[in-house]
Amino acid sequence: MAKLNNQLIDLGVLQSGDQISSDYAKWFCSVKFGFELGEKNKLGYDAFSKFGNRIQIKSRLGSDIDFETTFEIQDDAFDYLLIVFLNKTTWMIDSIYKVPKSIVTKFLNNDKNKEFEWKRESRSLSEQLYPDEENVLSPIL
Repeated sequence: MAKLNNQLIDLGVLQSGDQISSDYAKWFCSVKFGFELGEKNKLGYDAFSKFGNRIQIKSRLGSDIDFETTFEIQDDAFDYLLIVFLNKTTWMIDSIYKVPKSIVTKFLNNDKNKEFEWKRESRSLSEQLYPDEENVLSPIL
């Protein structure tokens, strides 16, 4: 396990090794969307887009229709929040949502704790980025 963990660190997939699913989600988004990852826990956001947007990336093992989850927001120094849902069994990425800062602010359940509530309403106001046409199997005719 340690050898595999160290290999993933060497490949740049993991930044630290102690938050595997979180680091994997950030790495996947950087590869998929062409983001440049910033220093871990330094900026209040995790990556820059090629257009200069500051992106915070949060992940959960579970389903995007689990409306009982919240995401701790460390700072408001980001332009977009990406929420990545990983399958609990396979750890494959099921879905990724892009949430504008204005929606995050609207659905903070406590300004002091900065917890963004993933609700039916916040999901409906978010843009689903993944799966996309490249990642969906075409129907068999």
